[in-house]
Amino acid sequence: MLGKLRLGNIQTATAFIIPVLLLSVFVQSCADEQEQPGMEIEMDQPDYVIWAADQNANDLYILNPDGEVLEVLNQATLGGAERPHMLWGIPPDPFVYSANSVSGDVTVLDSRSNEVVAVVGDVGKLPHAAQPNPARTDNIYVSNIGPQEMDEDGNPDLGETISEIVRTEGDNGYSWEVTRFMDLKAESVLADDELFPSRRPVCAGFTPDGRYKMVTLFNGGLAVIDLDEWRVSKAWGKDEIAEHGCGFAESPIEGEIYVTAGGMHSSYLYVFDMTGDEPELVATHNLSETGQDSHGAWVDRERNELWVVHRVSDNATIHPLDTIRDEDHEYEEMEFVGSTPDLISMSPSSDRAFITLRGPNPAPTIPHDIVGERTGISIIDVAAREIIEVVELGDEEMGDFHAIFIPQGN
Repeated sequence: MLGKLRLGNIQTATAFIIPVLLLSVFVQSCADEQEQPGMEIEMDQPDYVIWAADQNANDLYILNPDGEVLEVLNQATLGGAERPHMLWGIPPDPFVYSANSVSGDVTVLDSRSNEVVAVVGDVGKLPHAAQPNPARTDNIYVSNIGPQEMDEDGNPDLGETISEIVRTEGDNGYSWEVTRFMDLKAESVLADDELFPSRRPVCAGFTPDGRYKMVTLFNGGLAVIDLDEWRVSKAWGKDEIAEHGCGFAESPIEGEIYVTAGGMHSSYLYVFDMTGDEPELVATHNLSETGQDSHGAWVDRERNELWVVHRVSDNATIHPLDTIRDEDHEYEEMEFVGSTPDLISMSPSSDRAFITLRGPNPAPTIPHDIVGERTGISIIDVAAREIIEVVELGDEEMGDFHAIFIPQGN
C-alpha cells in the first residue's frame, strides 16, 4: 500500500554539471530537511496498523507492525476523552469506538483518516466498553461498570446499566445518538443478590444473528440480553462464572464463543454454544494452576488456537479449538509474554500478536493489587511463541496502556 509524504524547506541545490550528482544531492536534501506543504513523494505504508491507548495520559498511539510510532492523538484531538479504556470496532466497518471511563462519553473515530467524527456524551456511569453489534453495526452497546447509587430523592444514577447508541446516515454523513438504557439492577432475572453481588457490566459478546448480547458482571456472573425485547432473558450466577470476566473471543467454528474470567489467584475459560435459541454454557476450564487473572483473549485463525492472556502470572495459555469442549482439554503455555499483560490483538494473518502492558502506576481499573514494570506493548511471533520485542511507550512512571485494536483486523 502506498501513501503520500509531504516534504519541504528544501534548500536550493547548487547547480551541478553532472545530472546524476544533482539528483543525489537533491534527494539527500529532501531527507534531511523539515517538512513543508507542497511537495510529495511516495513511500511504503504498512498493510495494517495497531491502535493502543495510554489511558493515564489520554493519548491514542498509532503504530506500525514493528511498534514504531506513526501518530499520536492527544486528549484534545480525542474530543476531551478522559481515560480511554477500551477500543472496539467491526472491520471492515471503518468506525472505532473509544469508551472513556472518566469523561463518561464515547469517542467515534474514522480509521480511514484517524480523525474524530463524533463524541457521544452522557452514555452512562463509568463506561467500560462501547461495542458495536457485529450483525447490526449501526447499534453500539455501552457497558457502564460504575456502581449504581441513589440521589436524595431515591432516583438511581446510570451505574450498572447498558446504553444503546444508534448510528444513522443522513445527507451530511453519519450521526450517533443514545436511544435507551437498561437498568440491570431492575432486571428480575438478576434479582438474587447472592448469585449476583453486583450487576456491573464489564465486556460483551454477541450471537451470530445479533439478537443476544452476552455481558460479564464485575463480581461474578454473566447475563444474556435479548436486544429485540430489551430485557435480560437468561443468566449464570457467580458460582458458574467467575468475577472480573473480560475476554470475549469469537471462534471460526460456527456457533462458538469463548469467555475469560478470574481474579488474583484464579483463571477460568468458558465455552458457549450459540447454535440454539439462546447461548448455552457447554464447557468450563479451570486454568488456575497455570495462570492467574485470565483477561485478554484472541483466536489465532491460522492455527485454530485460542490465546488467553493472564495478567497476574505474566503468561499466556494456548488452546486448540478442536478439543476445547472436552472435559480433559489439554493446552500449552507461553511462560512469559511481558510484565502485567492485559489485552491482546493479532495481525490479519495471525503471524503477530500485540499485547498491552500495564505500567508501575496503572489506572484504578485493575480490581486487585498488582502493578507492572514498564508500560507499552509486547510483540509476539505467534507461530514460534516468542517475544519479538517489548516496545516501551508513554511515560516511564505514569503511562498505562490497556486498550488495543487493529482496524484491519481478522
